[in-house]
Amino acid sequence: MTQKPRKIDLIVVHCSSSHYGNAALIDEWHRARGWRGIGYHFVILNSYPDIESYDLKRPRFWLDGVVEAGRSPSQIGAHVRGRNRNSIGICLIGKRQFTHPQFESLVRLFGEIRSDYPHVELFGHYELLHKSDPPKTCPNIDMDWLRGMMDR
Repeated sequence: MTQKPRKIDLIVVHCSSSHYGNAALIDEWHRARGWRGIGYHFVILNSYPDIESYDLKRPRFWLDGVVEAGRSPSQIGAHVRGRNRNSIGICLIGKRQFTHPQFESLVRLFGEIRSDYPHVELFGHYELLHKSDPPKTCPNIDMDWLRGMMDR
């Protein structure tokens, strides 16, 4: 039986809430929570892919803004309760500060996804919380500002 393509109408932006990381590390974190693997479809790196580079203050500048694949976009993600079936999750590595290369990559990735799904809308994780969810500010970005950046 052929699998029907997913109907995607949301892109949800997240942050890793860590100063370092990459798709492989997030995959480990999510598996440790009992998930079947990384819940995001894409991860946008900063200059610190691991705790060692962060602790030693040895940034790997060439990685800043690199987009890594997470879960296949053809698969349902695990990144926002109640909205995984129709969304693509993008995680920026960082807590509250993100880099220019990360934003450039996010804008480019959004454009690529929008070319496949022209009616897709952009949300931050915090904008899609259920009333019973604990409060979150992820991705710690003013989403109105970010949506304005996407329309330039």
